[in-house]
Parts: sequence; C-alpha cells; structure tokens
Amino acid sequence: MFATVAQAQSVPAVRLNGVTIQPYATNQLDVGGFADAGPAHVGTGARAARLRDGVRVNIRKQVEIGAIWDFGPAPGGPMRLFEGQVSYVGLKHFVFTAGIFKPSFGLESMQAQGDTVFIERSSVSTITRDLATGIERQAVQAETYGDRYHFAISATAGTSGPGENGNQRAMAFRLVGLPVRSRSLLFHLGLSGEWIFRPASAKGADPTLALSDNPELDPGTVSKYLDTGEIGASSGGAFGVEAAVAWKRLLFQGEGYDILLDTSSRTGGELLHFDGWYDQLGYTINGRPRQWKARSAAFSSPSCDTHQTVLCNGYGILEVAARYSQVDLQSGPVDGGNQQTGSVVVNWWPTAIVRMTLQYEYGEISGGKDPEHLQGIMSLFQVKF
Repeated sequence: MFATVAQAQSVPAVRLNGVTIQPYATNQLDVGGFADAGPAHVGTGARAARLRDGVRVNIRKQVEIGAIWDFGPAPGGPMRLFEGQVSYVGLKHFVFTAGIFKPSFGLESMQAQGDTVFIERSSVSTITRDLATGIERQAVQAETYGDRYHFAISATAGTSGPGENGNQRAMAFRLVGLPVRSRSLLFHLGLSGEWIFRPASAKGADPTLALSDNPELDPGTVSKYLDTGEIGASSGGAFGVEAAVAWKRLLFQGEGYDILLDTSSRTGGELLHFDGWYDQLGYTINGRPRQWKARSAAFSSPSCDTHQTVLCNGYGILEVAARYSQVDLQSGPVDGGNQQTGSVVVNWWPTAIVRMTLQYEYGEISGGKDPEHLQGIMSLFQVKF
C-alpha cells in the first residue's frame, strides 16, 4: 500500500493506490438583509446559508464518486443529501453520471455556489433551474466537452429528501460553444432547455408547477414576493440563451429565458408565458481573472496569479461587479409579480479557500400579492475547497 498527500487549493487530498480522496466543503455565513423596505419591514438576519460537507473520490481516473451532505441552512433548515452520484469518466471528453447531482443547465446555474459573483444567483437562474434541474436533483446525464464546446442531455426526476417531487419527470439539455478563444479574449455562447412532461402531484391530486424566488438576497426573514403559487399544469419548461465575453480582467455575462406552463388541460386554461433575464459585469482588480472550465462550461473564481496561497500580491484577490435583472411572472390570470433588481458587490479572497463579500441591492416588485420596494446589504463569509 502506498499513499501520498497532495495539495488541492491548500487542502490535502489523499492518494492511495490510484484512488484520490478529496475533501469537499462549501460553508457560508450570511449576515444582513433588507433594513429599508416598504410597505412591509422584511428584516435582517444571520444564518449559515449553506453547510455542505463531504468527499469526492476519483478511482484510477475511470470513476468519480460524490458524497456530500447539506446540513443547512441553519438554524432550522432541512438537512438532506446534496450530492450522491457516480460518474464514468474513462472515455476521453465524455462523462456519464447517475444519482443525485446538478444537471447541466444555464451559465450561472453551472457556476458552483461558492464561485458565483454575487451571494445569490439571479432570480431567473434560480426559478428556471428549480423547475427540473439545479441542486439535489435525481437524474441521469450524458455529456461531452472540450476546449471550445460543451453538450449535455439529461433525464431528471424530483429532488432528494422526503416529501419532495419524486414523481416528476423531465428532460433537459445544454449546448455551449466558444466562437472566439484567445489568450486575452473569450466569447461564450450557449442554449439551454428543459421540459417537464409529468409535473409532480400529491397522491390523488392534480399535477402542479410553481415559480417563486426571494429577491436575490436571503437572510432567512424574507417572503417570496415573486410567487405564482401552485398552478395546475399538464407540462411546462424553460428555454433560453446565455452569453459571456471575457477580455483580460473584465467579464460580462448574461442570460435570458422564456418560461412556459401548459394549463390547457384545465377548463378555460391556456399556455402561460413568463420571462426573465440578467446582465452583469465584473472586474478582477488583483489576481488571475475568472477562467472558463470546459467540464462545467462556466467560470471559476479568480485565483492568485503567483504561487502564493495567502494574501496574493500582499493583499489578497479583489473583484468588483454590478448586476441588473428582471423577472416577469404575470401572464393570463396569473399575477406572480414583476421584479427588478440592481446589485453591486465587492469580493475579497485573502486565501485560496476563504472569501468575504459585501453586496448592496435595490429591488422593486410590482403586482403580485405583495408589491414591495427594498434596499439591502448582505455580507458573506465563506470557506470553500
């Protein structure tokens, strides 16, 4: 028996006879919220938004296993299996995965939570991925990727945990290409789609779908003002485009989606149309800017442009960014609200695995059950490896 210890992002990985065991953690503490809001005072708070810990194992570069438990949000969050999947990676440029994991869908969705530019994803990214993809999803997937392309197709069911939508059935795909890739310029263009052909239903009840999200910051005290409620639907899905341009230290990315719910099986029903989009622009002040990863067709966090792992270039890695997003959940008889938000953020990595973030957001929700305008400030402390 022969074992070595390898360094991966400053955290030891154990290698034993062709087997690599890599500890995994994404642990986040959020403090802040919406101190200025009206007409309701939606409040502030502090919580461990994500407590995800486990291991990922690579067996002779043929099989990958992920075993990660989600302990949050805490206090009071429902603990459940975050990732329990097996992937075959022995065929070059191909991956075949089954279990509980995050199928490929959308640019921002495929950025690991700890790598996203903002504390929370844009509402349109959250709403669309929660339909049939996203985290903790029961699925099988086949994907192929290279230096300038990524394609994945998956069949999905419900999410992990008791009482979830286990009888749902859907298909999803994602196609990404890089028309331009040079040392200083990268252009990313992609399409994603998902279709739920059997929505979830409780025993003896009609199938339903629902669209909702918090206003892009979540201190654990905020209502989902953007919310359609349960809609009786025979099928539904989302289709959209994604684009990104990385030029030196600048990164622009944006996505837009149409969401369709077929309620025609109901008396007087119709095909409901909703939509949403976001644009964001980020700049890496110090360190190596975000890099495109072929396996996920998404961008990593910035990293140190030297061999240092603590206080890169003397003061760590710094990034600033701004985002504007809109989601319209008003269609036919359904008024789930129209949300517009603007956010600015500063990210700091003093070490490779520690991140601190300060984010300001202004938002307005018109229509819906609870129209609202709000201003919020949220801080994030994160340990990720």
